[in-house]
Amino acid sequence: MTKEDMSEESSKVTPDSDFSQAGDLSGDGGVIKEIITHGVNGWQKPEDGDDVSMHYRGTLLDGSEFDSSYDRSSPFTFKLGDGKVIKGWDIVGKTMAKGEKAKVTLKPEYAYGESGSPPKIPPNATLVFEMELLSWVSKRDVFGDGLVIKSEVSAGDGWERPGKLDEITLGVVATAMEPDGRTERADLYNGQTTFTNGSGQVPLAWEKVIPDMKKNAVLSLLCTGPHTSGPGINYVPDGTEYVRFQLTMLSWKKVDDIHKDGTLVRKVLKEGEGWERPNDGATVTISAQFFHPAMDSELLVPPPEGESFLALEDFSFKVGDGVVIDGLDRVVQGMKAKESALVIIDPKHAFESAPDLLTKEMEGKGLSKESRLLVELMLMSFEKAKDVWSMSEEEKLEEMKARKQIGNDLFKKGRYPAARKSYDRAIAFFDSPTSELSPDVKPKVNELLVRCHINLAVCLDRMGDISKVMTHCKKALEIAPSNVKALYRQGCAYLEMDDFYNARSTLKHALQLSPSNIDVRRKLKEVKTKQLAQDAADKKLYSNLFGRLSKMEAKEKVANSSVQENGDTKGELEGAKKGKQAEDVEMKEATTVEGNKN
Repeated sequence: MTKEDMSEESSKVTPDSDFSQAGDLSGDGGVIKEIITHGVNGWQKPEDGDDVSMHYRGTLLDGSEFDSSYDRSSPFTFKLGDGKVIKGWDIVGKTMAKGEKAKVTLKPEYAYGESGSPPKIPPNATLVFEMELLSWVSKRDVFGDGLVIKSEVSAGDGWERPGKLDEITLGVVATAMEPDGRTERADLYNGQTTFTNGSGQVPLAWEKVIPDMKKNAVLSLLCTGPHTSGPGINYVPDGTEYVRFQLTMLSWKKVDDIHKDGTLVRKVLKEGEGWERPNDGATVTISAQFFHPAMDSELLVPPPEGESFLALEDFSFKVGDGVVIDGLDRVVQGMKAKESALVIIDPKHAFESAPDLLTKEMEGKGLSKESRLLVELMLMSFEKAKDVWSMSEEEKLEEMKARKQIGNDLFKKGRYPAARKSYDRAIAFFDSPTSELSPDVKPKVNELLVRCHINLAVCLDRMGDISKVMTHCKKALEIAPSNVKALYRQGCAYLEMDDFYNARSTLKHALQLSPSNIDVRRKLKEVKTKQLAQDAADKKLYSNLFGRLSKMEAKEKVANSSVQENGDTKGELEGAKKGKQAEDVEMKEATTVEGNKN
């Protein structure tokens, strides 16, 4: 068959070969392909990066065979376009349909070239292959099962891509398709959808491809059931087998789940300037609008419901001073200057942890300690606090005193989490060994450290974290082993854990150091009372336990005795029966004898 004949043959159209390629594939006569058997779904072909599986038989021009996967009964698998096979194979592979069988002639420059592949393939050899494409796993095959095929329409702009939890807006065009995947049947939808990435609000196939989409990227997903529908899809009629979704990445808003539990979440509305952010103690100026969040929204950061009930304009405060609710104080530390964001704040980071900030006016507008807040926030400007490493000992000492006092004020207001943070920050000014401090500063620092650790113990006790109470009592006692307050708090913590022995010994030690301490004496009496109550409960428990055991043993003895008695009675009955049988035999024998005598 001539080259012209092959070209004419390849131009013939059959139902499954409309899009098959044959003839001179390289354009220079180096790769000539003849189709022996047409494949199925000729419009579907593998692409670079796909893993293809083929059977082949290779011969020289004289017909001598040098290799065959058929003989091994093992197909050959390779990644198309990866350059791991001879050049001609990468070219041919992209022209074949599934099930297609072809004869391929490769000139040396598309085979093994001048060197050949000794000993079977000589230098400058033209090779003839019979190639059969069995299957392939497409990089476009989203799930690897052929049910969702991805095609890139436009790569998009820039390099950034949306992250998990980001709020994404997609342009969506949905079209019902014929089984050939190319013929459109009906328009289904043309619009937009907004959702939280990775939250199950859109079909799984969409979530699978979205992480690779850049701004303005356009993807086409040819979906077969069950992927023709899913969350957020209410426009595809039941029974529609093939749907093409064209997705356009219009925009996304960065979302930060600050505590990783959905209780404090920031959505960036407008990127800020530069890269710096406020540190602890920074003076910030904000503008904020407070709203009630929409209750029917599935978004992680819902839109507002109704008008703003509170506005703050050019409001300044120091980060960590407890002037604003804890959630706002925490969020602003992650923002850049001129950045605006929408923030959802759960009650525990709002008025539940800061009841002193809930005014009568706010209560009149429907707010309470249980209220969930939505805040549209802009960080107008900020001035960073001096870094700890750049402070002198005296400066750090003054800041430590200020933080401790703020902690005390917050504690008195019942704001224990905020007070804890303030005490932690106070301690952090001297997190290195105090032995390195100058002689006049060291005792002042140690005194403040002890007080902060004791205050933290009290604070954590109110928060129910007894293990941390013990930690800070221990740290205070490492600095001041005879500190009565630290010993008292440690004794109380032991009592909370029902460790009566250590509670008593610790409190006795405190009483030796401060014999007139009423609180220590009262707590020792409490230890004694609780110990007696526990002993009585234990005694009753063990008494009941031993009582039950005694009853069980008694029942067991009665049962064994009954079994023994039954056994004896049975033996007696069996003996009597045997005796009666013997008597009957004797009587029978006697009668027989008597009869014989007669």
